[in-house]
Amino acid sequence: MRYLRNLAEATKRITFLHGTVSRLLFSSPSSAQVTGVQLSDAIQIHADLTMLATGAWTPSLIDLRGRATATGQVLMYLSLTATEQSRLGSMPVILNLSHGMFIIPPTNRVLKVARHAYGYLNPTQIRIPNGDGKAEMEVSLPLTTWDSADAAVPPEGEQACRAALRDIIPALAERPFTAGRVCWYTDTPTGDFLIDYHPSYRGLFLATGGSGHGFKFLPVIGERIVDAIGGTLEEGLRKRWRWREEVGVDACEDGSRGGKPGMVLRDELGKGGKL
Repeated sequence: MRYLRNLAEATKRITFLHGTVSRLLFSSPSSAQVTGVQLSDAIQIHADLTMLATGAWTPSLIDLRGRATATGQVLMYLSLTATEQSRLGSMPVILNLSHGMFIIPPTNRVLKVARHAYGYLNPTQIRIPNGDGKAEMEVSLPLTTWDSADAAVPPEGEQACRAALRDIIPALAERPFTAGRVCWYTDTPTGDFLIDYHPSYRGLFLATGGSGHGFKFLPVIGERIVDAIGGTLEEGLRKRWRWREEVGVDACEDGSRGGKPGMVLRDELGKGGKL
């Protein structure tokens, strides 16, 4: 990502601003014309076209209920010896589709064990975006260590990673974990991206819905987004990535998910979680 940022800055056509977007801006309270965003420090940024490529935080800025939801996925790290790194460094990614557990080839003597699952939900009450300022809705939003000291890996998730180690690499079955995280997906019901203009808000484009596999498309997804903005996106992709008028369940049913659906992160943390 540092390398890509350097490339972007070298074009002399991109300015990076640091801040937290708190809401969309509209030309008037009753208007459907988006004119930019407001940051948490009240600074406003105006644009002819506003794109939300805001990952798991997107449901806090636009109503995506039934179209995309934030789910937290557990991952744990453990340290290896130099000999173990040499032996395991060329292993393939191992994914068990029965329960969603996977292990990534180690780098720099660190092995990662994680789960590609239905994930944890973090139900949060927020004001309805562009609403009357009074009505609220409940959506799942990320809970991270930036937001709360409560953000941690629940015992259930750590135990699942431990079981995966025992099953896949028994020699490391009891190796202590050195760290853990909850990684946030933006899941769509089908696992497809949501890359399209918003049908009701003019001047607003969405590029989200990675569903846990967005990063691997990094070398090519930008060009496809440009095609979608310009209306030249290949028809098959346009149909898969379109804004869907029908809404689905707030879970990804793409056939690749393991674990138990509907788990609530704070409930699981209440059973005693730690990083």
